[in-house]
Amino acid sequence: MPGGIARTLRALEARDPARERLRKLISVTSGIFGSLLWGYAVVHFLHLETGMLTISVFLSMMSGLFIKDSTAGARVVTTALLVPTAVAVPLVAVSLSSQRVLQLAVFVLISGVAVWVRRFGPQATTIGTLSFFACFFTLLMRPTMAELPAFCLIAAGAVASQLVVQLILWARRHPERELGVLLGELRVASAAAIEAATSPARQHALQARLARVDSMWRAITAWQQSFRTANYTDCDHETLAVHVLDACVNTDEACLELSEDGDAHHRDSAERRHAVSQALAALDDHVSRARLADATSWAQDVVGDTSRGADAPSTYRLAECVLAHAHLRTVELHRRPPARLLAGQTTSTVTPSTVPDHPAPGTPRAGSSAGRRRIRWTPWRQWAPTSRLAIQAMTATAIASAVGEAISASRWYWAVLTAFLVFFSTTTRSGILTRAYRRIIGTVLGLAVGIAVTYLAHDVKVVLLGICLLCVMGMIYFGPLNYMYLSFFVTVLLISLYAVLGVLDGHLMEVRLEETVAGAGIGVLCAYLLLSATSRPALVQKIDAYFDAVDALMSEASDLVAVPDRDTAMLDRVHAVEAAQADVDQTISAMSTAFLIAGRDRVDSAISLMYRSSRSSVRFAQIVMLGAAHPATAEGLAREHAVVQDAVAVARDAADRARRRIEWPTEPAAGRDEPTARSAAGRLTNGGDTTVAAALVALDRFTWVMGRLCDVLAPSDQRTRGRAWTLTNNR
Repeated sequence: MPGGIARTLRALEARDPARERLRKLISVTSGIFGSLLWGYAVVHFLHLETGMLTISVFLSMMSGLFIKDSTAGARVVTTALLVPTAVAVPLVAVSLSSQRVLQLAVFVLISGVAVWVRRFGPQATTIGTLSFFACFFTLLMRPTMAELPAFCLIAAGAVASQLVVQLILWARRHPERELGVLLGELRVASAAAIEAATSPARQHALQARLARVDSMWRAITAWQQSFRTANYTDCDHETLAVHVLDACVNTDEACLELSEDGDAHHRDSAERRHAVSQALAALDDHVSRARLADATSWAQDVVGDTSRGADAPSTYRLAECVLAHAHLRTVELHRRPPARLLAGQTTSTVTPSTVPDHPAPGTPRAGSSAGRRRIRWTPWRQWAPTSRLAIQAMTATAIASAVGEAISASRWYWAVLTAFLVFFSTTTRSGILTRAYRRIIGTVLGLAVGIAVTYLAHDVKVVLLGICLLCVMGMIYFGPLNYMYLSFFVTVLLISLYAVLGVLDGHLMEVRLEETVAGAGIGVLCAYLLLSATSRPALVQKIDAYFDAVDALMSEASDLVAVPDRDTAMLDRVHAVEAAQADVDQTISAMSTAFLIAGRDRVDSAISLMYRSSRSSVRFAQIVMLGAAHPATAEGLAREHAVVQDAVAVARDAADRARRRIEWPTEPAAGRDEPTARSAAGRLTNGGDTTVAAALVALDRFTWVMGRLCDVLAPSDQRTRGRAWTLTNNR
C-alpha cells in the first residue's frame, strides 16, 4: 500500500510539480486581493455602486495573467507600463461617449491593434491586450464623466496591485533556490518516467512523463540563459549544461530499454526489479545518504562491467541513469546577492522562433533608397500573419457587436469577447478554429457544472463566494494548460456570481451559450473567409526549423568526431533541437481541432516519430561530446571518424527525404537502398570501440525513424511499399 501511494504521488508530481503555476496562482491571487481592498475603499468612500468592484477583480487578474516576459525585471517594467494604459484608455473611451458610433469604431480599432502589436514581442502583446479589456470594461460599465475619476482610480489600483506583487517577487528572488527546485523536479519527473516504463501497458503515460523530463530540461536551460551559472553554483555554465544533458538523455535511454524489453522473463526478473529499485532510490529527494551511496556504488559496479550492456541492456541503462543523476547531485548551490540580468553570456543559444534581423526577400531595408522612393503595395497573401489577423479580428469584433446586441442588448459583450479571444495567442486559421472549439466546449461544460454546484449550494452566499474563489484559482492554475479549462472556470464563476447577486435564471444561461456560439462562429468565419490563408505554411516553417536544427547538430557532431579537441557549439545545437521540437509540438497542439477533422492518426504517429528522432539525435550528440572530452575515447572517435561520418551522411540524407515528404507530400518516394548506420558498424577496425558503436546505434535509430516517418506521411498508394521496406529493414 505505501508503495502504491508513493507511485501515485510521483505520477501527480511529474504531471505538474506545481511550483511555477502555484507561484503564479499565489502571486496573481495576492494582487487580486489587494486590488479588491483598494476598490472597496474607493467604492465606500466615494459612495459608488458595488458593481465597480468587478473591475478590481477582473482587470487585476488579467494584468497578472497576460504578463509573459521571461525575466523578473522585464515583468516589472511591463506591469508598470500597464498602469498608464489602464487610465488612458478609459479617458479616451468616456470622452467619446456622446458619439456612440465613433466610440465603437475606436473599440474595434483597438481590438485590431491588440492583435497586430503581437509581432513586437510579449511586452507589446500584454499592453495591447490590456488596452482592449480596459476599453471593453469601460463600454460595459458606462461610467459618466462624474464617475470617471473613480473608475480610473479603481483601474489603476487593479494594475498597481499586480505591480507591487511583481516588485516583491523581483526583490526577493533567489536564483539558487529556483535552480534547486528545477533540479529536484527533474529527478521527480525522471522517477515517474521510469515507473511508467516498467509497465508495457502505460506507453501513453510514458510519453507524457518523458515530455515532462524534456520540459524540465528546457526550464533549466532557460534559467542558465537568465543567470550566470558560476555565480550561484560551484561549476561553470557548460559543466552544468552537460550534467543536465547527460541526466536527461540517460533517463530517456533507460526508459526506452525498459519499455521495449521483449523478454517477458527478464521483465519479471529479480535483477531488473533490483535495478529499478536502485534507480528510484537514487532519484528520491528524501532518500538517506547511506541508501543513496548504496545505489551509486551499485551503478558504478554495473557500468564498470561493459559486458552488462549486451547481456542486460535495461539494467545497464538504469545504472548509467543513476550515475548521471548522482553527478548532478554533486552540484552545490550558493546563496548570492539579488540576481542581475544576464549580460554578456558566452552562450548563444538559438531558438527556431527567433525572428531574423534581415528583411524578407523583396522588402526594402529601412533607410534604403528603394524604401525612400515609394511604398509598394504588398499583396495580402504576403502580409505578416498579425496584419491579416488584425483585419479579421476587427471585422469579427464589429460583427459580433451587432449580433450580440440582436441576441441580448444587455449581454452583447459575451459575443464580442469570444470573437476577440479566439484570435488571441494564435497566428493560423486552424488555431482560431481550435480556440473557438475549446471555448464552446468549455462553456457548455461550465454551464452544466455551474448549474449543478449552485443548486447544491442552496443560495448560501458563503458557499457561492467560495466557489467563485475556487474558480478564480482554477482559471489561473489550469488556464495555461488548455483554453477549454479557462472557459470552463470562467463560466462557472459567472454562474456563481449571478447566483450571489440573485439574478440567475435559465434565460441568462441560454443567452450565455448563444452569445458564445455566435462569437466563436463569427471569429472562425472571418478567419476562413476574410484574407484567409492556409495554416500549412506556418506548420511547415516550424518543421523546417526543426530539420535545420537537427542537420546543424549532425554536422557539428560529425566535425567533432574528426577533430575531438576543437572548439564546439554542440550544447547550442542540442538546445536548438529541443526548442525546435517544442515549437512543433506547440504549433500542432494549437491546430488540434483541424487535425480531428482531417484525421488524427497519421499526425499522432508523425509527432511520436519526430520525438524519437530528437531523442536519437541528441543521444548521438551526447555520446560524441562525452567521448571527445576524454583522451582515450577521443582517440577511438578520431580513428573511426570516417565510419561515423559515413553514418552521419546516411542519417542526414534520411532526414532530407523526410523533410521533402512533408513539404511535397505527393512527390514519388525516393529509393532507400543506401547503406545504413548499422551496416557501417561492421566496418569498425579491431572489433570497434564502445563509444563509436554506441554512436552508430543512435544514428541507426535516427535513420530508421526518418524512414518510418516517410512511410507514415506517404500517400496511401505508396504506404504498402513503405511497410514492406520497413519489415525488411527493421532493426
